[in-house]
Amino acid sequence: MKQLILTLILALLACAQNTYIEGGIYQQIESYGALRLLNASAVTGPTGMCVLVLVLSIPSHWPDIFSSIVAIYLNLRCANSAAAAVIPIITRLVNTGKNAAGIVYQILSQDDLTAFLAFSPAFVSFAVVLPFTMFTASVVDALEASNKIAGIILVQNYSSSFPIPAFDSPDDPFPNWQFSLYANSSDSPIHVWNPNGSGLLHRQFHFPVFVMPVNPNDLSWPQAIGTLIETANYNLERGYTQYPLYSIELNEFMYGSIDSETCLRRGWCSPIGASSVWGTFSYNMSIEDTKNIVFLIAQADGNGFFYEFTNSAATVMAGCVSVLAAAEALSKNHSAVTSLPNDIIFALFSSEHFGFAGSQRFVKDISTPFTCLQQPTASSMTTSSCAYENPFCQNPCQITDGFASIGFDRISHIVEIGQVGGFGMSNSGGGSNNEIFLHVDDATDAETQALVNILSGNVTVANNGGIGNSTILFNPAFSGTNSNVGNNRLPPASAMAFLKKKKIPTVFLGDFKDEFSNPYYNSIFDDGSQVTSENIALMCGVATRTARSVFQLAGGSAADAAQFTANCTLVEELFTCFTKNATCSLIHSIYPVFSQQAFTTVPPYIMYNLLANYTAAKREHNACDSTQSSPSCTDASANCITNDCVWSQTNPHFAYGTGLEMDYSSGKFVVVNATGATWVQSGFNSTEQRIRTFLSSSPQYQGMQIGVGIALTVVTIVASYYAQKHVDAQFK
Repeated sequence: MKQLILTLILALLACAQNTYIEGGIYQQIESYGALRLLNASAVTGPTGMCVLVLVLSIPSHWPDIFSSIVAIYLNLRCANSAAAAVIPIITRLVNTGKNAAGIVYQILSQDDLTAFLAFSPAFVSFAVVLPFTMFTASVVDALEASNKIAGIILVQNYSSSFPIPAFDSPDDPFPNWQFSLYANSSDSPIHVWNPNGSGLLHRQFHFPVFVMPVNPNDLSWPQAIGTLIETANYNLERGYTQYPLYSIELNEFMYGSIDSETCLRRGWCSPIGASSVWGTFSYNMSIEDTKNIVFLIAQADGNGFFYEFTNSAATVMAGCVSVLAAAEALSKNHSAVTSLPNDIIFALFSSEHFGFAGSQRFVKDISTPFTCLQQPTASSMTTSSCAYENPFCQNPCQITDGFASIGFDRISHIVEIGQVGGFGMSNSGGGSNNEIFLHVDDATDAETQALVNILSGNVTVANNGGIGNSTILFNPAFSGTNSNVGNNRLPPASAMAFLKKKKIPTVFLGDFKDEFSNPYYNSIFDDGSQVTSENIALMCGVATRTARSVFQLAGGSAADAAQFTANCTLVEELFTCFTKNATCSLIHSIYPVFSQQAFTTVPPYIMYNLLANYTAAKREHNACDSTQSSPSCTDASANCITNDCVWSQTNPHFAYGTGLEMDYSSGKFVVVNATGATWVQSGFNSTEQRIRTFLSSSPQYQGMQIGVGIALTVVTIVASYYAQKHVDAQFK
């Protein structure tokens, strides 16, 4: 027993000593890694390393139907089971292993790159520090071809050495084309909507890629970047040859498997997809209704090489804000809207940049008759295949039954709001600073042309930022109605999910004609920091125009529609809250206990509360306390918003890909359609995601140390052998 205790004490002392030594050698730096995906036929992303840093908290008092969805579906990313012809949307690190290490080497210009490629020390790998201006496909190709890269660390906008690039888009020239309406079309070449698209979002990397971002949720980010720059400058001053030099260890391990099907079967992955949100003023809408349905839609979140720090201000948020503002405008005359002969539905689709997952899932569910095979036996009962309290149905798992009241064949029109903020319009896109273009799939269709006519024209935005009135023009993006010559058809749009099922008159609104005006599509720099009163005016004008148009499409007159005008102050506040300041008064009023400083992706429950508040059919003032951790109303069908109990036909909806379904016999998701969106994320241990610096000696010195160590070991073994032999001979 004494010997055992002594052994344990010695082991603890050794562990403490190793920890102390490690702490003295390494200095950890706060950083964030890129992501990776898998493919059905082979590994197309990293087989051993990947990281996702979630910057989203889930408040305990968010309605249970939402908390459950996000807890399971939001923190999901990293694999796709797709046909060989389908390119995975995001691919990353291919090499296996938990970590990589290299000498810190700073490349700020083409001259630095040339010098690096000509620098060929033996047995040395490098962790290259880059500004985003140098993070291009050609530079990555050159670095990878050098065969001496341990990893890349990108620095965002820290100093003049790390400037904001004039344009930066890691996405493709036609984003999401593989899942678009035109993926199988041979009518014409793929149209280049995103001329700045580098495609880096979709390529494989044989090394880890980290970012040192401007992080509003972490006040220590300047210090972390400063430490990195100090190590890089130290090595530069020593010519990268005078040891000791600073090295960096990059560690971003994620559990993974061959493909999404295997990963799901082993329980290492979960489907990607947050939650879409949809709502309507028609509180008692029924599947038995014969009314037509007009959809006003937008995308709810974007994507990015560093997804956690891409809030997609121009890419997504401008459209999302416009839809919410249009709903708020129509709420000013609730009775006029509810008395219309047709219904209006507002929808914000999540996970659209992962194969249009949100819209395709929604369309699939509303176009298929729903049959509940297993009702919940108790409100608190949960299962592995439906881990939600009080769901509408446990098999198939559905939180609410609202979607079942939507008849797909009743959809008469779709109006989608895309990039309408006007960011970069003076530089490209084919339009002026106050022009919105109407894109269509088929310009020869008479019903589509009639929809274009309703949306065309102009809107005056009064007292724009104190600089006077602004007139916003709405013009077709095509010319002529007798043919599709000159019609580029639809850009990447959620409406495509509907049009794959049925021909529906559809218009997509964008601030571009032939190509995106936004120079930072799905980029970390698409943060809304350059917003002006002109940008707000565009969004406000779009909200006004679409509110009036959907009112007319639902059966209202043009004269009555003219009463609806979007609140430009609300537009500005929504955009600011969604892109800059999550603790703004608007969010606080809707969600008092929310504590996050800034959004990267706007949480679906914020959009849910906003839309529910705007489309409310009934409310009881001061009937609940929304500042509580779990506010509730006496009627479980009501939501507690701004201390009011609100009754609204607003619902969440699952947004994982249609290539995945739950196998209720095993309680696991399985791949059912390899050509559909099947993105899943591997599990990971967040404590293992890190980079840390340390001083390293030269390879020659390290080799000498190894040689001396081996020699001493051999001498010790030989000496021990002969000593033992001598002792045996003496006492024989």
